[in-house]
Amino acid sequence: MQHIFSRGLQAGRRLLRTGICSESNTCKRQLSDGVKSRNSSTTSSSSTAEQAASRKAAPQNANGSSNTGPPSSNSSSSATGAVPTMEASSRLKASMQKSIEAAQEAAAQAASSEAGAGAQEAAGDGRAMRMLSRAGNTLLLAGLGGTAYFGYYTLRYKTEDMQNLIDQRKKTENEFPGSSVWLPVMSWYVDQRRQLEETVKKYSDPPSEHLLPDLPLHARHVRTLVIDLDDTLIHSDWTRGRGWRTFKRPGAEDFLRQMAQYYELVVYTDQLPTYADPILDRLDPQRFIQYRLYRDSTQYINGKHVRNLNYLNRDLEKVLLITANPDAHALQPDNAVKLKPWKLEAGDTALLDLIPLLEQVFRTNVPDVRAMVRSFEGQDIPSAYRERMARMRQQRTAERRGFLGSLRR
Repeated sequence: MQHIFSRGLQAGRRLLRTGICSESNTCKRQLSDGVKSRNSSTTSSSSTAEQAASRKAAPQNANGSSNTGPPSSNSSSSATGAVPTMEASSRLKASMQKSIEAAQEAAAQAASSEAGAGAQEAAGDGRAMRMLSRAGNTLLLAGLGGTAYFGYYTLRYKTEDMQNLIDQRKKTENEFPGSSVWLPVMSWYVDQRRQLEETVKKYSDPPSEHLLPDLPLHARHVRTLVIDLDDTLIHSDWTRGRGWRTFKRPGAEDFLRQMAQYYELVVYTDQLPTYADPILDRLDPQRFIQYRLYRDSTQYINGKHVRNLNYLNRDLEKVLLITANPDAHALQPDNAVKLKPWKLEAGDTALLDLIPLLEQVFRTNVPDVRAMVRSFEGQDIPSAYRERMARMRQQRTAERRGFLGSLRR
């Protein structure tokens, strides 16, 4: 509206200038005539005064009246001299009024034309917005439909199963209406899915298939003892008063010292090196632990860091995993010696109770440690082994007594 009003004012100014210029010559002429009339009236006034003085001096008639002539024509001209000026002023005022009215009419016309153009532009914008809205809704529905369609195949089939299904559909006897479109679309989907899985594996799988170096030929008989860190060897606790502190499980140092004589020791934790290294440096200053594996060496499955023993480059028949984390041994449960998590309980002897079992495994040269672990299925292995050994000692004692008694008889 401001633009329309300014255009109307400009048009009014142009019309005013045109009207004023057209009336300027008449105004000048009338004004000049008025000046002349005033001068003539002044002259006639002076002559009239002289005639009056002469009449006073002249003798009067018998009836006492003096001879006076007819009034001068100059006086009449002075009385009517202002009429042209008034008429010019009225004409100038009328022309200015017409100019203003013309300017207002031009402004109104410009406003109406501008409003019409704005309405047309608004209508065009409305049509464009409706078209964009329809296109957006169409794309949204297509995206939801495609997501539901491919999501079904993602949840229903594995990548290899999906590839087998595509291979079957390629056969002539298994064709169906729309197979010419379905086959290339699903082939593209399988390729994209396989690339995505390979990319994810770079971050979820260990960085190498051989996390540990090869054993020398003369050390192929060596057994490997893999030990978890948190709640197995140590426990980290936080309180408002002292913050974070890490505590050693009772018997942890003696356990490492004894087991280093029989096993290749490996710490396998889901923590970062910045957390684990300072703790292990304090817990194992003599370096009984030969290798340290951290979070990047675990396998990330369903939001959990699992210790995959297949990547250790060791024979699983000779590998034992000692852990208190039930998620750590999800892939190889038969290789795991499960301990109760230690939460700063006083009098805990789980690690010390485990030493005799591990020594026996080494001395008896158990061919497959997984069979030994399965024999304790569903039990707390240190406690169960301790009870088993107590029963064996009782049986041996009873057998000895019976043998001695028979000799005495």
